[in-house]
Amino acid sequence: MPIFDIAERRPRINIFKLGSAYYFKHFFDDPKLFRELEPYYEKPNYRFRMATVDEMSGVIKLLDANGYEPVLIEDPAPFTVEISRYRKYGELLKNSVENYLLRDKVVLAMKDMVWVEQALAMGAVVRASGKE
Repeated sequence: MPIFDIAERRPRINIFKLGSAYYFKHFFDDPKLFRELEPYYEKPNYRFRMATVDEMSGVIKLLDANGYEPVLIEDPAPFTVEISRYRKYGELLKNSVENYLLRDKVVLAMKDMVWVEQALAMGAVVRASGKE
């Protein structure tokens, strides 16, 4: 008799350690959950920021309890791409947790691998090293 894995896939949310803080980007349909996370929301950057390990741990527990799969990313290198600042990259900005200008390039840490692939399709390249 065949065995079926019917475990429901939970939406994955990558939480990035960048410097001494933790960041993630996600749109929540559930207003109650968003209100609980709102103290961490940075409206100008459309992302969530947790300043301490305790805050990050609490957010991970909250996300897990609400059906998400939070994943801590301590090395953002595989998610980091660069693209010419003279190309259209607005859609990439909306789906990055962090970005900065470096000479004639924009360096972006994308929120997930789907957006890394999208960035590559738009002409970006995976960044070889950290900040210069």
